[in-house]
Amino acid sequence: MNKGLIIQTRPGVGDLCMFLPYIQQIKEHNKDFEFTLITKKRTSAKQILKYDPSVNQIVYLEDEILEITNSKINNFFKLLKFIKKNNFLKIYIMHFSIFWFLLAKLSGIKNIYKYGILKKNVDIYLNALEQNKKWLQDNNLSSQTRIIYPQNNSKNNNQIIVGIGSSGPTKKWPTENYIDLIKRINNKNIKFYLAGGNNDIENQIANEIINAVKENKIESLCSLSIEEIMPIINSSKLYIGNDTGFMHLSAGLNIPAIGLFGDTPLSYANYTKNILPVIPEKFKTVGHNSMAMNQIKVDQVLNEVKKFI
Repeated sequence: MNKGLIIQTRPGVGDLCMFLPYIQQIKEHNKDFEFTLITKKRTSAKQILKYDPSVNQIVYLEDEILEITNSKINNFFKLLKFIKKNNFLKIYIMHFSIFWFLLAKLSGIKNIYKYGILKKNVDIYLNALEQNKKWLQDNNLSSQTRIIYPQNNSKNNNQIIVGIGSSGPTKKWPTENYIDLIKRINNKNIKFYLAGGNNDIENQIANEIINAVKENKIESLCSLSIEEIMPIINSSKLYIGNDTGFMHLSAGLNIPAIGLFGDTPLSYANYTKNILPVIPEKFKTVGHNSMAMNQIKVDQVLNEVKKFI
């Protein structure tokens, strides 16, 4: 079996979900290849892609090849050794990088597919689909994400994921808004699961919400791993919350996701039909540095929720 290498080093769960269709398409168009994916540990790729046949091996860059070191030269030669040892015939580099291009050339890989050597001022997510169409010579490709996961025939119509986490403070909807929203949904049969990171800030947010809405069924998932959270998402009816990895996971598992967008581009939602973005009422669009999460009103979100419950 021929061997190929895919490089996707953007660090988040959301990044992996957004690039996943392109990874799957590469395998679909190279059925006689076994692919290794090099990525970052923060993507949780080994958990998310556990059932996906597109990738035969997942290698976390930090843990399995590099040491925690500031020496780029040492890192370069460690990577070069790893790539040469595996005799890859193809490499797909899913970002602009002279570093990975040089590694591919020096390791003797014959077929190098890259976005470019020098970084360009383009939306990498919008660019990804066009690159795959070009690489694979197929104009019928889609950006729709689908996480391969065991089918669940017992969806719980009374179970909602609330995404309180985020990659930064400007992407968080105010805690009091979540409290107000949960109270106004006013359905005692619904169980709310609060999804966030296992850190002091997001644990505190979860505790504030739980203490404020004691009359509702509510539980924090902040202490659980991605692998433990995925079956809960997969059995849920709806996601509501910040633009975070759990929003992208929900969309990838075919769960409708009401995403709150006040500080990130809408391209982070528009790659899939499963994310329904809500932006501040007076905004035509949003992007990095809009810093408008607190301008998204509870009424706006509640109106979207009512379409599903």
